[in-house]
Amino acid sequence: MRSNAKLKVLGAVLLATAGWVGSAATALDSGVYDNLNRSRDALLTQRKNLQDASDRLNRRIAELQRQLDSVNSYLRDTDNAIRDVESALKRY
Repeated sequence: MRSNAKLKVLGAVLLATAGWVGSAATALDSGVYDNLNRSRDALLTQRKNLQDASDRLNRRIAELQRQLDSVNSYLRDTDNAIRDVESALKRY
C-alpha cells in the first residue's frame, strides 16, 4: 500500500473508533445520570421518612413535657401542703 492509502485507512479506523468511544461514553453518561437520579430520589424519600419520624418524636416529647409539667406542679403543690401541715403541727 502506498503511504497515502495507509493514512486514509488509519484515518477511517480512528474515526470509527472515536465514534464508538463517543457512543459508549454517551451511554455511560446516561447510565451514570440515571443512577444519580435514582440515588437522589432514594435520598429524598429517606429524608421525608426521617423528617416524619422527627415530627412524631417532637409531638411525643411535647406531650410528655406537658405531662411532666403537670406532675411537677402537683409535686410543688404537695410540698407546699406538707410545709403548711408541718407548720400547723409546730404551732400545737
